[in-house]
Amino acid sequence: MRTLLLAGLCLAAATPALAQVQQTNPNAANRAMETNSQLRGLRQEQTTQSDMLRMDIQRNQAATPAPNTGPNALPPGTGTGVIGR
Repeated sequence: MRTLLLAGLCLAAATPALAQVQQTNPNAANRAMETNSQLRGLRQEQTTQSDMLRMDIQRNQAATPAPNTGPNALPPGTGTGVIGR
């Protein structure tokens, strides 16, 4: 219990010091914002590619005709006698 309390006090004492370091170094804040921006861009690109792939898969599944297995199905290679329209 004492170690937990001591660790909490050390963390509380270190937090203002860390904030002061960030305030005196504006370049660190700029680098952090730039890194976050790059990560957001990469995440967005990955999401876009994933969505496009999903749409392609759905489009291909929708475009694939179902096999004709009904009672009037013709055997393979047998035509209807009608040439394309």
